[in-house]
Amino acid sequence: MVRTRVVGKKGQVTIPKEIREKFGLKEGEKVVFEVRGDEIIIRPDKSGSDYVEEFVSIVKKKLKAPEPAELKRLYYGQIEERLSGL
Repeated sequence: MVRTRVVGKKGQVTIPKEIREKFGLKEGEKVVFEVRGDEIIIRPDKSGSDYVEEFVSIVKKKLKAPEPAELKRLYYGQIEERLSGL
């Protein structure tokens, strides 16, 4: 995907919507400018904490919290088990 934009007075360039959406860029997020030879590379700034947050959000979606009834059963089961050893 190649897009062309005009550099404004203050050196600003707007990242096209379809590119922001593809990379999940939202207002206020950081990007990294990298110079490689005669090219400028712009990429999302994925620091360690960003990866952790992304991992946690993925795990939360995949894992299902136990139902209250199941938690209650486990809790009382443990109490019963401990009391039977007295």
